[in-house]
Amino acid sequence: MIVDLLRLLGHPDKLKPDPIIDWPMHPRRTIPIAWRNLTENKLRLLASLAGTAFAVTLMFMENGFRNALLESMVELIRHLDGQLFLVSRGLYTLSVPYSFPNRRLEQAKAFPEVTAGVPVAVEARRSVWRSSVDGVPRPIRVVAYPPRGDALDIPALVGRRDDWDRPGTAMADALSRTERLGPLTPGLVSELSGKTVRILGTFDLGADFQSDGTLVMSCASLQDIFPDRRGLSQADDAVTVGLLRVRPGVDLERLRAAIAAALPADVRVLTKAGLIAKEQAFWDHVAPIGTVFSIGVVLGFIVGLVICYQVLFSEISERLAEFATLKAMGYSDLRLFAIIVQQAVYLALLGYLCGLAVSLGLFGIVHRATGLPMDLQFDDAAAILGLTLVMCVSSGCLAARRLTLADPAQLFR
Repeated sequence: MIVDLLRLLGHPDKLKPDPIIDWPMHPRRTIPIAWRNLTENKLRLLASLAGTAFAVTLMFMENGFRNALLESMVELIRHLDGQLFLVSRGLYTLSVPYSFPNRRLEQAKAFPEVTAGVPVAVEARRSVWRSSVDGVPRPIRVVAYPPRGDALDIPALVGRRDDWDRPGTAMADALSRTERLGPLTPGLVSELSGKTVRILGTFDLGADFQSDGTLVMSCASLQDIFPDRRGLSQADDAVTVGLLRVRPGVDLERLRAAIAAALPADVRVLTKAGLIAKEQAFWDHVAPIGTVFSIGVVLGFIVGLVICYQVLFSEISERLAEFATLKAMGYSDLRLFAIIVQQAVYLALLGYLCGLAVSLGLFGIVHRATGLPMDLQFDDAAAILGLTLVMCVSSGCLAARRLTLADPAQLFR
């Protein structure tokens, strides 16, 4: 297209307004130069899209793993059937449970607005399950509470509370990683930290980045396995989370502050939203794994920036004489600069769509393989679209500096 202009420049008498060329004297007649330049060579277009889509897919996957981390680590908290929660002052994550004496829960239950209080014990460091696959003991999270307390709002647990109230029995998460723990099927008998435990049934919760699976049992069963969790009296029993249910219509924040002021400083009182935020903040900002995924998004952006720059710089270098021709026709540097930016936007949009399609497929594969909640959120998709546009437009701006070398005088030497 632009090459033909070189031929026409040698024959001024043949120069006539071309309906498909954006002549300066005909501003209303435009040609999508950026689109033509991008799509003229189909193989180069595919290579450019592959590079951009790779960077977009990398950002989507890293962000998806980060979201899966944050969501999976609070899935247990989301199922806690309460409005306020007592936790130890030293607790920073449920994966490293700190306990407090059960008497703190009894003190909180004395408030008239509180209708019920349920002690929940979590053991995630010392509990190991002997795998039925290879017989190797592997870590597993154990959650214990009085079965009739219904601390977890999971129908499978509520419906069989009388069954797993018996000593030495437990309910198992059907979404546990069976490749490591083995199938946790009803009737299975194995060892939990050296004690025999029978699986009575299953429920659906899901594994996370810290635990391969979850067992739910009564407090009495847990104390048989870990006697140190049993105090001299029930008031001294070790509690990880004290679950409080309150009367409808109560101002939760005011009640939370009142309970916190009445209890000793060794416990904190949190709403469910506060407990979730505390857990996610640890994994997102403190734990190395959250930081790694955030760095992965940044690396994806940098990779895409380099790829897009190489693509657009090569495009400008090969068409330098043609851009010089446009300068001779009256195009300003700013107008040529706009063509490159427009080409970068086209590349960003096409690469984003390709990367989005690939990422959705990979999300499904990862979810089926690991059980992690790999869900695409609208805000994340919009944010990555913005990053992709910034990535490609920034590359175009850097590459467009090459246009300053497009000298029309060189055409006549």
